[in-house]
Amino acid sequence: MSVNGCSSVGIVGAGIQGVCIGLQLLKKNIPTTIFDSKDPGSMASYGNAGHFSPYAVLQLNRPDILYDIPKMLLSSYGPLALKWNYVPKMLPWIFGYLKNCNKKSMLHTAKYMHQILNLSLDAYDEIFEEIDITDLVEKKGIIYVWTNQNLKSRELEIKVRKDLGVKQKLLTTKEILDLEPNLKPVFAGGAYYDYAYHAKDPQGIVKKIFELFIKKGGKFVQENVELVKQTNPNETLIKTEKNEFKFEKSVIACGA
Repeated sequence: MSVNGCSSVGIVGAGIQGVCIGLQLLKKNIPTTIFDSKDPGSMASYGNAGHFSPYAVLQLNRPDILYDIPKMLLSSYGPLALKWNYVPKMLPWIFGYLKNCNKKSMLHTAKYMHQILNLSLDAYDEIFEEIDITDLVEKKGIIYVWTNQNLKSRELEIKVRKDLGVKQKLLTTKEILDLEPNLKPVFAGGAYYDYAYHAKDPQGIVKKIFELFIKKGGKFVQENVELVKQTNPNETLIKTEKNEFKFEKSVIACGA
C-alpha cells in the first residue's frame, strides 16, 4: 500500500494530461501504468497553436457566438463545419449546447476555468524544472488582436477577464506594431499577455515528460484499451486487446 492510501492507478491515454497526471502520481509514491495504442504524445495539441494560455477563461458557451454560427457554417472559409448527415445524431448535444449559451452559464464556466488555468503555469514550471525544454517552449507572451468587426464581443471578453482578475494589457495599433512590426496593420487593437507561453514542439514536450515518467518507475502498456470497468469501490478493471489489468483507481485521459 502506498503512503498516500492508494495502491495503484491505471491511466488511459498518453497525451499531455495522461503523462502529467502519471508523473505527479509517481511523486506521491503511487504505482502508475499508462495505456495507449499510439506512441506517447503522438496526438499532442494536434492541429492547434500550442499555447499555454491561462487567460483563456471564456469558452464556446458565450451567448454572442450564437449570432456567428450561421455565418461560420455558410462560409467556405469559416472555422466551423458539419457533416450534415450526422446532425440528427447530434441533436441532443446541440440542444444541450444551445441551452447553455447564456450569460449565467458563460460566467459560471469562466469562473471555474479561471481557477484551473490560474494554476497551470506554476504546475507546468514545476515539471519543466525536471526536463530540458530547450527549443521546446518559448516564454515571450502572446498578442491577441482584433478588427473593428464584432467589437462588442471583444469588449465582453476584456470585461469578463478584468472582473476575474486576469492580467491583461490593452494595446493600440501602434503598440502592436512596435512589438510585431511585420504584421499588416489591418487590426484596430489588441491585448498582450506577457506571461503566456508557446509550445514550439508539443509532441516533444510530452515525450520529455513521458521519459521522466518512465525514469521514475512508471509503466507503459502500448495496447488498445477495449474496456474500463469499476468492479468494486476499490478496484478498476482495464481490459486491452491482449490482457486484463486491475488497479485501485483509474483515470480516463484520452481526449475528445
